[in-house]
Amino acid sequence: MKARLPAFLGLILLGTLLSSVLILFEAGRNLPPTAAPLFELLGKPLKTADAALTRILPIDEVDEAELGNAIALRYEVYRDESDPDQKYVESLVRHLSRDSHRGFEYRVFILPNPAPNASAAPGGVLFVTSGLLKMVETESELVSVLGHEIGHVELGHCIDLVRFQLLADKVEARPLGEIADLAVGIMLRPSFSKTQEADADAYGFRMLLKENYNPFGMANAFQKLAERNPDDMESGNPLDEYYRSHPSSTLRARRYRTEATQASIKRYYIGRRNLEERVSRYDAEYPEEWLGTSEED
Repeated sequence: MKARLPAFLGLILLGTLLSSVLILFEAGRNLPPTAAPLFELLGKPLKTADAALTRILPIDEVDEAELGNAIALRYEVYRDESDPDQKYVESLVRHLSRDSHRGFEYRVFILPNPAPNASAAPGGVLFVTSGLLKMVETESELVSVLGHEIGHVELGHCIDLVRFQLLADKVEARPLGEIADLAVGIMLRPSFSKTQEADADAYGFRMLLKENYNPFGMANAFQKLAERNPDDMESGNPLDEYYRSHPSSTLRARRYRTEATQASIKRYYIGRRNLEERVSRYDAEYPEEWLGTSEED
């Protein structure tokens, strides 16, 4: 019995840590101002010993590409090149961002967290949870989420939000690594305005159409998010919707179901098998995944 006690206590500790991480991800208002404690809960120490991260800069002099590189360097421990999920999402993002007008090299980090979530950071850094990859059922649904996050970067939402928040908080010159932590902490909160979210939704939907994915992918993804989080369901009260900082997933699902119905697309790709096998459509296209009419899958 004594021999089993350490293992039992270890399981309790692991469960506590995972529960803490889940709570932090699902309740953005409870996140610490810097993302470092959150990522330490996931069990991997962040990189600190690098000259690029220790250089001290005033907030208003931080370049977005430089900040993106610092974030990618700081969190590189969460990038596992041998992980099928990592390779799969990277392949998708690499192709979806190939026409980036901001010129960033997009980097992807897969976080071992059951809460379905994705977020973007300045400089083309994307965080995707394992929970999101389990929630979506087709590659078209996943692409709609990735397109939304890429939209936040391409439309300048991420760097604008970080600069505004840090200057509003009167954050003075800091080491670049610390600025990177503060930036990620800001981006993990539901901080964008309704207008910015709507613009990113539209960007992601246009990407679905441009890449000939199922136009219902975005509506399906939003519906799954709404079902996963009852608090995100539409209340039915116009005043509640008006005062929300974030539009409800139910409302967004309805909006993009209408957009998909009206889309003039004759042939589109579903990608159910691609998602199941973790093989990007850009690496392997399956004929059976193409549908010839714009009917909901």
